[in-house]
Amino acid sequence: MPNSILILSSDVVTERMAGPAIRYWEFAKSLVNDFQVTLAIPNPISEVSSSIEPVRLVQHKHENIEKLVDQHDIIIFQGFIFDHYPLLYETNKILVADLYDPIPLEGLEQHNIDIDNQINMMNNQLKRADYFLCASERQRDLWLGHLLALGRINSFTYQKIQQRIITVPFGLPNIKPHRTGIGFDHKDSFILLWGGGIWEWFDPLTLIRATNRLLPDYPNIKLIFLGTQHPNPSIPIMPKQLQAEALAKELNLYNKQVIFQSGWVPYADLANYLLDADVGVSAHFNTLETHFSFRTRILHYLWANKPIITTNGDVLADAIIANNAGIVVEPEDEDGWISAIKTMYESKHYTTYINGTKILAKKYQWSAVTQPLKNLCINASLAPDIIIENGVRKSMVWNCELEYNILKKRLEIIENSNSWKITEPLRTMRSFFSKS
Repeated sequence: MPNSILILSSDVVTERMAGPAIRYWEFAKSLVNDFQVTLAIPNPISEVSSSIEPVRLVQHKHENIEKLVDQHDIIIFQGFIFDHYPLLYETNKILVADLYDPIPLEGLEQHNIDIDNQINMMNNQLKRADYFLCASERQRDLWLGHLLALGRINSFTYQKIQQRIITVPFGLPNIKPHRTGIGFDHKDSFILLWGGGIWEWFDPLTLIRATNRLLPDYPNIKLIFLGTQHPNPSIPIMPKQLQAEALAKELNLYNKQVIFQSGWVPYADLANYLLDADVGVSAHFNTLETHFSFRTRILHYLWANKPIITTNGDVLADAIIANNAGIVVEPEDEDGWISAIKTMYESKHYTTYINGTKILAKKYQWSAVTQPLKNLCINASLAPDIIIENGVRKSMVWNCELEYNILKKRLEIIENSNSWKITEPLRTMRSFFSKS
């Protein structure tokens, strides 16, 4: 049985953490009772305000990555970190690729992103990893198709490939949220909380317009955007956020009835803001990104037992409907948002959704969602089709990528040589006579 796990976070771990960092922080907490766990982060350890005893916390970099990999049996990673450390292409350790975020679909929503680079990144992981994590059964189908296209579903893996794609959704804390300080200082307000960043695949504009139309009859409504600057300084403010701010200013609502909270709330203080809110909201478009998404902010609302209003199209919207945990409207349906907010505003309707949020929250506690990950790590082994050949980790099913690249370079050398150019007329004449 493997007994040591290296969790490689590509996102900064500080007191202010976005989804990927929270996920790996919670992974480490869940796994440490059964394994030796190291959480490796990209930023200096001095920026971390608390520890996860007895999890070992280190900063990963090129100077120490080889030692870190050698010290562990299982490596869990996500995103571009696999390409950032090519050493992972060669290791004989067990690789677990976390695919809970279908990054290329987000890239396509941003239009100017190098989508080929993102797809290559996903291909590199799917070609070489031993196990794969996803956030939902819907995502599981997506990655099964991708694995089939890349030849990873083959005669060696076919019988057990289903056990190598593990559904581990995002989770929420096991303990109920409790107040440690002040969240929002907006007494007597009915707060609609947008509990995360404003990315390109979200639709804050429809919600802002709906809020504006409601204010004459419901003047105490406030729409608050909680996260407006990602804690990772390399991630810029998205154009969609600028559009949302511009619309709020145009409607004379900016930081009055529509508030953009600056910065990013510390993870330890998140409960204070959730408890002060009345309704958790999330709006998105009818896109492929939505179909395969897993909105982590929805789980924060469930944790605080806040009824939810969201748009249709993703798996959590289906769960909200099934458990009566909120109201689901159609994408870009301004009238639908107005009707839903009016319903939530009435206390007799509002309370009917509270029990649904409690039921749904229990299903997504970190202790529950990480159990399949623990089982994976207990029984982990190299994928049956994986070999290490000439310092490259690859599938035993003929993978022509390396051979093709070598042959292509040789052909380029031949085609650029003087002898190739000199003999071109002879090759042309031979082709002519062979056809006659």
